[in-house]
Amino acid sequence: MPSNVLKRDLRTMKTNKALTEALPTLLGRQNFLQITVNDLCSEALVSRATFYAHFNDKYDLLEYWLTDLKQKNILEDKTYVQTKMIVNKCTKENKLIIRNLFGNANAETIKILCKHLLSILNIYVEEDDNEGINPQDVVLYNFCAGGIIYYLNWQIENKFPSDMQVMNSYFFDLVQHLQKWNPS
Repeated sequence: MPSNVLKRDLRTMKTNKALTEALPTLLGRQNFLQITVNDLCSEALVSRATFYAHFNDKYDLLEYWLTDLKQKNILEDKTYVQTKMIVNKCTKENKLIIRNLFGNANAETIKILCKHLLSILNIYVEEDDNEGINPQDVVLYNFCAGGIIYYLNWQIENKFPSDMQVMNSYFFDLVQHLQKWNPS
């Protein structure tokens, strides 16, 4: 591999790493909607031009960060129980980040978060095209997404009750049961 390609790849990796570390750091201090590209650049020590060379906007970075987080924590070969344990652990350890992601979230943020939360549950929704999906599944996906949003908002409003892990397990089991449901 030519050295200039390797150098570019290393720079890209370093920049992406710096920005994906900056996002949760800022989320530990403020709501996602309040975070600006300038804040992200300042925290990551990158210029705005560099930011925009890698991401379209902060929502694009959010998508990248969530995908990266899932790849690092929830591998495809994990069992359902292992995935549930990882989600419970991440939820417990990142209450403030979750609160700052979901609290006062706008439609774009909710869309991104739902897509990624549903992918953890192995429910995949086509981005802009529902053509190849069974209409019953579209109803299920939207029901699950709405349930996830409502459930997480309830957790935030109740300051993440101590029995949250039990409730998360119940919610996971409910969604898994719904996936097996066939209304015909």
